[in-house]
This record gives sequence, structure tokens and C-alpha cells, in this order.
Amino acid sequence: MTLLAIDSSTHVGGLALYDGNRVLYECTWSRQDPRGSDLAPGIQVAFAHTGLKPTGLKAIGIAIGPGSYTGLRTSLALAKGMALVHGIDLVAVPTLDIIAAGQPLQDKPLAAVLIAGRGRLAVGRYREKKNRWQADGKPELMTADELEASINKPTIVCGEIYEEERRILGRKYKNAELATPAQCVRRPAVLAELAWDRWQAGDVDDIQGLTPMYLQTNETVPA
Repeated sequence: MTLLAIDSSTHVGGLALYDGNRVLYECTWSRQDPRGSDLAPGIQVAFAHTGLKPTGLKAIGIAIGPGSYTGLRTSLALAKGMALVHGIDLVAVPTLDIIAAGQPLQDKPLAAVLIAGRGRLAVGRYREKKNRWQADGKPELMTADELEASINKPTIVCGEIYEEERRILGRKYKNAELATPAQCVRRPAVLAELAWDRWQAGDVDDIQGLTPMYLQTNETVPA
């Protein structure tokens, strides 16, 4: 049994093939086309490298957002199409959960972040509970300065934090514990594991009714 994981939530894309015992294939890349033209060829490469075929899939795990409007819409359309054609299950996983799940458990809060456009970050807060990171409230849109101002005790910050965000968050050097660039990679293999666990428990999503997760804003939805 094999699960395909697809993540095109932001300008970083990712694919993985997973069978519950091994990560059979994993790839992340900087996406140049937000319309998703790189996804189908990327999936073909994954199958070619592993010798697997789409007919051997049993489920698809999809990063459902928050993230890019176009990226989420196109990857979900692709995942839905594959799921319907091959008669397989679809499992949607919040993108910020993927970032959090990839971090070692610690007895301090965690802030997972994504670049949301127009100088904003999508921020999800997490705490360790029952031996895993669990969301502590709903994701929020904020600037790096607003996130920095909100950190008043030792907090792990991980995800899409680049040069400017690191400079701003570094002002809270005693409280903002910034993950390294390697630790910040949003791994599709982690998405695959999260989706696999839900799929094994019979917790799958309605293919027809599933929609991307966008954060509420009064502004025009960014690309």
C-alpha cells in the first residue's frame, strides 16, 4: 500500500511516496510556476524513480493550507482528479501542522510560520500535548514585527523564516529560538506520515466537498 503526498502551499513544493514503513521517495524544490505546471511532471518523476505506478496508490495526502491561493487550488484539483480516477482516498492536512510535526518535541511553545504575501506571515501556535504538537488556537495573519512583539517567553519559531524575518525575530534573541534553515524545510515525508496515520484510522475527507484553507482577510486574496 502506497500513499502519495502533495504540497504546493507556497513557493516551496514537495512530493513524497510512503508505505507506512519507508519513505520511498521525497523531493522539495523552489517552485517557479505558481499555477502548478510542475506538479504532474514531478509526480511522474517520483513514479519513475521508484518503479511504482499510479494504479498502486491507495491514498493521497494533500497540504490543504493556509498558503498561496493558486498553489492550493491547483494542487487540490490535481489530487481530487487522481483520487477520483483511481478510486482512492484523499486526506487533507493543514500546512502549518506539517511544519510543527517536523520539529522535536519540547516543553515550550512553538510558532510555525508561512510567507503569506504582502509582508505578512501565516502563524500557527502549538504546544506539546500527548506526545505530539497540538494547535493552540487558530492560525493568524501578522507581520514579522507583530510576531516578534508577541513573543514574551522562550518560543521555538520554525518554517518560512528567511533573512528579513530572522533579522526581525532575532531581536528577541532570548525568547525567539529560531530553527535552522535545514530544520525549517517543510518535508512532504512528514505530510505523508500525518496523512497515513489518519488514513489508517479511517479518517478521510470528502473528495467533492473538500476546499483549500485560507486565512480570513478583508484584502483581495493574494496569488
